[in-house]
Amino acid sequence: MKKTLLFLTMGIIALFISACGNSNGDEPVEKDNNMEPIEAKLDVPEKSGKGQAVALSTKVTQGDENVDDADEVKYEIWKNGHKDESEMIEAKHEKDGVYTAEKTFDKDGIYTVQVHVTARDMHTMPKAEIAVGNTEGEDQDHGGDDGNDHQGHHESTVSIHLKKPDTVKAEEKADWKVHVENEGEALEGAELRLEIYKEGQEKHEWVDMTPGEPGEYSVTYAFPEKGSYNVQVHVTKGEEIHEHTMQTVEVE
Repeated sequence: MKKTLLFLTMGIIALFISACGNSNGDEPVEKDNNMEPIEAKLDVPEKSGKGQAVALSTKVTQGDENVDDADEVKYEIWKNGHKDESEMIEAKHEKDGVYTAEKTFDKDGIYTVQVHVTARDMHTMPKAEIAVGNTEGEDQDHGGDDGNDHQGHHESTVSIHLKKPDTVKAEEKADWKVHVENEGEALEGAELRLEIYKEGQEKHEWVDMTPGEPGEYSVTYAFPEKGSYNVQVHVTKGEEIHEHTMQTVEVE
């Protein structure tokens, strides 16, 4: 009887150790997958006729996986030199990570199309240009009013990954980190600031982030009180890069 109990006990211990070993082995793989940046391939024709419907398409991926669960995909469109008059169009998810929309341009000119993709706590905003109708005399390298578009028909890709704490409590300091890539490479030497404001309040607080590892920026911050806050990450480097992304944070 004692031998039987001994064998049963040893068997249960072996099963417990095996289960723990499998669990620990799986965790790093899942973590690595979650850390991989999203990519958005924007497909916009280089030319179109005035009054013609233009198909806009973006394929969103994370590594080899199609991203079909994006939080938001929008197309921002403006005529070069008139970014303050930009138009936002919601994209429709088709399949296999593809998000589409349609736009009819009523006036001749060169336009910038920028897709804003937010998915899996990351944000990327590639852009491209399209020439509509008669563009003679138009400056194809003018870009938008922000002075950051000198790409012709090439895309400019900045990927921003805001790493939020699992729980955020009022008056409790927490570490915030942002990973930034440009054209698939870690973006170094940039200036990162968090713009933080509570829903319904006009006062905005600006917090500077400190660079660390290549492409990594961090700051320690405590929210003053409970509520719903907007946290907007501003990324600036010289005159070439000025991008931003915003997320909502619930503070307990």
